[in-house]
Parts: sequence; structure tokens; C-alpha cells
Amino acid sequence: MRLKLYCNRYAHFKDALVCSVSCVYRTRCHDFALFYDGHREEVDALVADYYAGRREGERREAERPPSSRLLPLAPVAPTVLARPEELRNLIRLEVKRKMTEAYYIWVDREDRAELLDTTEVLKRAERGHKAKSIYRVSQEMELRYQLVPRKRIEKAKRVAAEDAERAEGRRTRRTSSRPAKQEPPPPVPFPAPVAVEDRPTAVAARPTRRRARAGK
Repeated sequence: MRLKLYCNRYAHFKDALVCSVSCVYRTRCHDFALFYDGHREEVDALVADYYAGRREGERREAERPPSSRLLPLAPVAPTVLARPEELRNLIRLEVKRKMTEAYYIWVDREDRAELLDTTEVLKRAERGHKAKSIYRVSQEMELRYQLVPRKRIEKAKRVAAEDAERAEGRRTRRTSSRPAKQEPPPPVPFPAPVAVEDRPTAVAARPTRRRARAGK
């Protein structure tokens, strides 16, 4: 599956190869800087395969006989396409490791260079050998793709961290401004039912009042 990332400038998903070799905002895009920092090995391999395929295609085209190269019968209107970046603009020398011991480049009179340590240089001097030039080596370098400068990557990281901090501050303020949710009071326990004995209830006799007879 090809690597893709969302482009906020054009508001759509883009192939990482397009961002790497064709986009004019490659060195200024914070989104690609963060993506490249997290997927550098995969993106570098993708770019290396792309340029290897281009070199192979150019080699095959150069080996074809001129008679087999067909020309269009009618002129074709030029199409404006994004031109890929030159490979030399994407490669940088980076420090692979710093030398813990002193090493020297011994250049003899025939311009042949050798990497020697201090002991070997002194032995050659004792045997009477003279060097045309001697250079001290302090770092081992390597050629690597550098699609985004390191300073741009560090800047993109700082901007992303500041944005995340501001977003966290806004969430904290919204949370603190809301009234605290009051918990409902505990339920009142329902009184237990009282057992009623099955006894006949005496009905109190209502006092009756007799009227006195008339004339009595």
C-alpha cells in the first residue's frame, strides 16, 4: 500500500512520492515535514525506487535504435505537468558517526588515498615514506536523502507542540467554566411494612339518644 497523507493546502490526500519529488512546497510544508520525520525510511526507499526506475527507462531509451523511435504524426499541445526535482537537490551528506579515535587520510605522490590510524602513520614516517597530503578524519559521513531540512522539521515539531498546548488549554478552560455537576441525593429508604394481626376489630357502639315522648 502506497504512503499517503492529507494535504491541507490542496484539501485532499496525496501520494507521498508526489510530495517528495514534485511538490513546490516540499521544504515549507509542516504536514509533510512531520510525516517525513515519522516515515523517513519508507519515503526514502520510495524515492530511491522512483529514480532507479527513471534511470532504467532513460537507459533503455538511449539503447533503442533511432529508427524505432516513432515521432507523433501531429503536433501535440504541451501539457503542464509538475516537473520532478533533480536528484542532486534531494541528497545531502550527513554525519553517520563521530570518530572516537584519530584517523588520517594519507595521500601519496600518485594521488592514492588511504585511511590510516595514528600508529600506521608514524610507522610509515619511520620507514621514510612521505605523503603528499595528510588529512585528519573526525566524522564518518554518508549520503542520504534529505527531502526536508532538519531545521524545518524541528520548526514543524515546535509549531505542532504549541498548537497541541493551546488546544489543551482551551479544553481545560471549558471544563473549569462549566458548573460542577451535583450528585442527586441518596434515596430515602422506604419504611418496612408492619405485620397486621388477623383479629376481629370491636366496633364501638355509637351512643343513641332517644327522644322524650311528647307530653311526658
